[in-house]
Amino acid sequence: MTGVTRNTGVRLLALLLLLGGILSGCGLPFQGPVTDKTRIRFSTWGSAQEVAVLNDLIVEFEGANPDIDVELMHIPENYFQKIHILVAGGMMPDVVFTNSINFPVYAAHGLFADLTPWLEQSETLSPAHFYRPALETFDLRTGDPGVRVGAIPRDLSNLVLYYNKDLFREGGVALPQAGWTWDDFLAAAKALTRDTDGDGRLDQFGVSFYRTPPLYWMPFVWSAGGRLFDETRRDFLLNEPAAIAGLRFYADLPNRHRVAPRKTESGAASMSQWFLQQKLAMMVSGRWSVPVLREQAAFDWDVAPLPAGPAGSRTGIDASGYAMAAGTEHPQAAWALIEFLSSPEAVGRFTESGLIIPARLDVAHSDVFLDPRKTPQNGQVFLDAIETGVPTRSHPRWNEIAETLMLALDPVWDGKTSPEAAVADVTPRIEKMLEVAP
Repeated sequence: MTGVTRNTGVRLLALLLLLGGILSGCGLPFQGPVTDKTRIRFSTWGSAQEVAVLNDLIVEFEGANPDIDVELMHIPENYFQKIHILVAGGMMPDVVFTNSINFPVYAAHGLFADLTPWLEQSETLSPAHFYRPALETFDLRTGDPGVRVGAIPRDLSNLVLYYNKDLFREGGVALPQAGWTWDDFLAAAKALTRDTDGDGRLDQFGVSFYRTPPLYWMPFVWSAGGRLFDETRRDFLLNEPAAIAGLRFYADLPNRHRVAPRKTESGAASMSQWFLQQKLAMMVSGRWSVPVLREQAAFDWDVAPLPAGPAGSRTGIDASGYAMAAGTEHPQAAWALIEFLSSPEAVGRFTESGLIIPARLDVAHSDVFLDPRKTPQNGQVFLDAIETGVPTRSHPRWNEIAETLMLALDPVWDGKTSPEAAVADVTPRIEKMLEVAP
């Protein structure tokens, strides 16, 4: 994901109660001290490194726009919970950094402005500058032709396979290649799962295993030809045979094939820690792992596409980007900031750290992202995965749906029940949640 947890922990019912007052006209954007300048507020999450980049960019923006003053609201934890509180108090920031998972909650209640007219009139930005899936994740409409853009994407997020080249070479296993299949992947994982100290217990596993969040198991559902929802996001489809096959393949990794660590074996250690300790030959992860591996990995590593199932290699495409509050009193100033932060120069500054996959095509295909002198050497894999990926257009009740699914599938990941039984049990509850139209 893109730096923020998918489960905000805020129930939609509480949010609707808060929004009721706002949508009836009780809330206005926050007004700061009276000055000769137009003052706008911009909220974001992010690491200290990201905030340092933002601070520098805001100084440059204010220098080029001396009549605009930007107040940066850095919210490093519980970001969306705090945005909900600001919205409820009539203090919604003028510009909100958001992600495609939480976007529908705000879009469904008219809290984000339609940026399509601004984009069409811009002299520096065009939809052609961005990956289409990134724009689609921020679509304000459902089922209509075209896209009404509710946020300008800064970056994309998808999953690839990180692998330890040293362990592959030591094990005499061929390195992962584009087009490799589930069978190829499973054979490599089995060959690289070992009891290295002879104590009768496995201490090196072929691949990582994440129980939560759903983004880790959904690629196996999609690659099997299954889906979670239909296009309208009103029909739950995880109970279809292809989706069940994807869940079964994933659950079999730790339970039937023993190529991934079980919960009792991994304990409190993260999969990233295991990969750094060379207890995993492969790790499914996103671009966010690159900076840490560049700094800490004491071995040769690279990335490869996720293996292809019956429907190919398909992974989710999430996005993060800049939205404008529908109720802002300063839309021109807010758009000017969004336009500035979406320039190739600004996006390039965030890309240099290795943390993000830029949503701008020109930056993504430049040496800023594909620097041949830096690992991963096969960074093109991240871009190739976009072409076959699935834009994860979420549902307004996604956090509640995801939490319900994660609890229901826990026994499946533990090998205590079948995917069919777990999904059959949870289906009525999910279907009831989907009755709320997006």
